[in-house]
Amino acid sequence: MTNSLPLEEKVALITGSSRGIGRAMALKFASWGAHVVINYQQDERSAQEVADQVTAMGRRAILCKASVREVKALERLFDEVKAQFGALDIFVSNAATGALQPAVELSKEAWKLTLETNARAFFLGAKLAQPLMTRGGTIVALSSLGSHRYIPGYTVVGASKAALESLVRSFAVEFAPFGIRVNCVSGGLVDTDALSHFPAAEQMIKTVKERTPLGRIGHPEDLADVVSLLCTDEARWVTGQVLIADGGYSLL
Repeated sequence: MTNSLPLEEKVALITGSSRGIGRAMALKFASWGAHVVINYQQDERSAQEVADQVTAMGRRAILCKASVREVKALERLFDEVKAQFGALDIFVSNAATGALQPAVELSKEAWKLTLETNARAFFLGAKLAQPLMTRGGTIVALSSLGSHRYIPGYTVVGASKAALESLVRSFAVEFAPFGIRVNCVSGGLVDTDALSHFPAAEQMIKTVKERTPLGRIGHPEDLADVVSLLCTDEARWVTGQVLIADGGYSLL
């Protein structure tokens, strides 16, 4: 008799899963037995590459193009999940954007774009996921250290991540009767394409490496491994929490 994989036959939807942390999560979930709904906004080629890797593992992969900022597109995304699988077990709110500017320079448009993409998309996504989680489930939001500490130019992104963490606590309590756990993973600096958008990125990477007890910045797989663990039955007693995965950076 062989042991089943930790996420055998689960259905996972990950927003922004054509690259970076989202891509790493899609591949991790598939390696643990899950079928994956791959959401992307523009880069269909990268999304298809992820799908090909998922199917090579013997899992189903569905591509869904949708901007999570657009309410109707977000609704269509969950409708597609229902049409293809009938139910959902895992929802990871990963897609994010944001203007990197000091507070005094932020425009109303930048504020609106960031909050709608990062916070509102999770708020609406969790509400859309809940009715599909007929056998219980797990919801995870991706946050960052900027939710509770100052990072230059991170004003509106940090505000959106703080909103995520507050929503996680509310949903954890309200969704518990449905057998749904809701948590948040807060990462330190992670080596993705997004780093290139930060001012003085090379100096920032050097500084973070020097200050981090484990001596490096994060890799997408570091976050994917933590998120996947939260989605297993071994984490069944964990809900409403913000789990920091930053190599010890926030300790100093």
